[in-house]
Amino acid sequence: MFLGYDPYVPAILACGIASLVLGFIWYGPLFGKAWARYTGWTEEKVKSLPAKSMARTYFLTLLAALVTAIVLGVLVWEIGASTVGDGIRLGLWTGVGFSTMAFATTHLFEHKPLGLWLIVAGYQLVYQVAAAVIVTVWH
Repeated sequence: MFLGYDPYVPAILACGIASLVLGFIWYGPLFGKAWARYTGWTEEKVKSLPAKSMARTYFLTLLAALVTAIVLGVLVWEIGASTVGDGIRLGLWTGVGFSTMAFATTHLFEHKPLGLWLIVAGYQLVYQVAAAVIVTVWH
C-alpha cells in the first residue's frame, strides 16, 4: 500500500498547504464577498469568534484536505497515474463525481442558492484537481 511509500508523505503535506492557500484566495479576493452574502457572515461576526475556535476550524479544514489527499494518493497508486493529465482527469472525476454531487444534494435539501453551491463545490473541485496533480507528479 502507498502509505509505506515515503515520497507520498511530502506530497500529502504539500496538498495540505495548497488547500489553505487556495482557500485563502478562493474565499478571500475571488469569492469572499459573495460567499459572505450567501451565508450571512460579516466581518464583525468573524472578529467576534474566539481565536481558539478559528484555530480549530483551520486545523480541521487542514485535516480534511490531508485525508482527501491521502485518498487521492491511494487512487493514484492503484491506477498507476503518472502524468499531469492523469492527475487532472483523476481530480475532475473525483471532484465532480463525489464532492460536487454531495454538496449538490445537501444544498438542494437545504434549499440553498445555486451561487453558494457553485462557490463551495467549485473550491472542492479545484482543490481535488490540484491535489491529484500534486500526488500524481510528486512520486
